[in-house]
Amino acid sequence: AEEEYCTVIRCENVNVASSNSFPNALASIGVHLENVGDIVIEDSNTVCFVVAPEVTKQCLRLLSKELVGTGVSLSVVDSHEFMPHGEMQEMKLSRILERQMERKKLDAGYVQFS
Repeated sequence: AEEEYCTVIRCENVNVASSNSFPNALASIGVHLENVGDIVIEDSNTVCFVVAPEVTKQCLRLLSKELVGTGVSLSVVDSHEFMPHGEMQEMKLSRILERQMERKKLDAGYVQFS
């Protein structure tokens, strides 16, 4: 993976079954899905995902608060490592989150005249 185009982040010690889906968790910290690439579930405690470099710091700082697990840790995967094999997670938001985001867009679009 080219560092200037994308960053691979490994999330360890996450309870994948109990956590919010990764697309929902990323959206809830303000990372738009167009800045997210593949999300690969390595095993029940480890997930790797690809993001645009400009949202890497945001993911590393905030994502662990949205996930379930003891000692959830996020780290950038070295550029010489390969993306692990595993189950791909569908890039779909929950309907509730989609509605909330749609409302935010509408609220932001209103112009108030005095």
